[in-house]
Amino acid sequence: MGARQPTAADSLESGARQLRYAMEQSATLEQAFQMLYAAADQRQHAALRQLEHLLRSPEPPDALRENVKFSSYPVLAWLLRQTSAPEKSAAAVFREYRRHESFSAAARVAVRSEFAGFLTYLGAVLAVLIVVVCMYGLFILPQFRSLYGGFGRELPTLTGLVFGGGAPLFTLLLLSAFGLIIFLCWFVYLLRRQLRRYVALSAGYERIPLVGPVAVAYHQYLWLSYAGLLRAGGIQAADALRLAATRVPVSSVARWGTSAAATGREPQAGGSTFADLSMAERLGKLDDETQFQQEASVDTFLTALARCRRRARIVLTLCVYYLVATFVSAMYLPIFSLGSAF
Repeated sequence: MGARQPTAADSLESGARQLRYAMEQSATLEQAFQMLYAAADQRQHAALRQLEHLLRSPEPPDALRENVKFSSYPVLAWLLRQTSAPEKSAAAVFREYRRHESFSAAARVAVRSEFAGFLTYLGAVLAVLIVVVCMYGLFILPQFRSLYGGFGRELPTLTGLVFGGGAPLFTLLLLSAFGLIIFLCWFVYLLRRQLRRYVALSAGYERIPLVGPVAVAYHQYLWLSYAGLLRAGGIQAADALRLAATRVPVSSVARWGTSAAATGREPQAGGSTFADLSMAERLGKLDDETQFQQEASVDTFLTALARCRRRARIVLTLCVYYLVATFVSAMYLPIFSLGSAF
């Protein structure tokens, strides 16, 4: 078995830890980085350059912009800027960030495995059904109409309904099912991308049936995860929660210490978590409760994801199988009815 390859978070944490050592022997940050570049080998220079840019600039330089386009660079830069001494707290922040990186990798695999199988199967079934229905309507149905019309008879009722007066309704159902599959595929892709970038989804996803609970759980995880990194950087729990709340949709979490306190109301989403945190703050145990809720939010997100998959699979399976049974019956009924009709 090969040795475990270091992740980006591992490299950044290592560089930040070495920077802390260098700062003890240097008067300025520039001198500390000069010492690091002199002591590091070529493989470590890339991580040191990224660390230096994270500490100096909220935006990546042009040379790194393409490489970090879909990474968590902007969020990490923002988190470091909130701390009083980024160069000293970077090691602790990146050590905490490794937890998210580990969860993100596992969550992206879980998202793909939860949805890829049944979406691919049902999408293929619907695609084949659409092609068959179009070919039947263009080439075969006119022949049956001519045959039945030559004997002064009408097509069977179901065939006439599906391909006649009821065609718009069944076409709408067919396209709606296909559209739902496409939307779920897009949501899976978007969620995996946002997990990798460590940023929130749009607030509108929280109001969409099926995927809304997943978006709410993901935003609650982000809120508590951001707060965990800020706490690791030396910020008090209450301030960390307040700052972290500015990076996620308003509907997911209250603005800690501002809007919630002013209105006396708790957010509709994650109200239990907010109530527990508020009680822990009054008891002087906010740090412990924040840590507990951060760990619990991982299970909440994965549970919401599994529940979404089960519900989406039931809805789509029933819809697709109903459409397949209806269209296949309507297409074969003229053949089965020939003997009794004539």
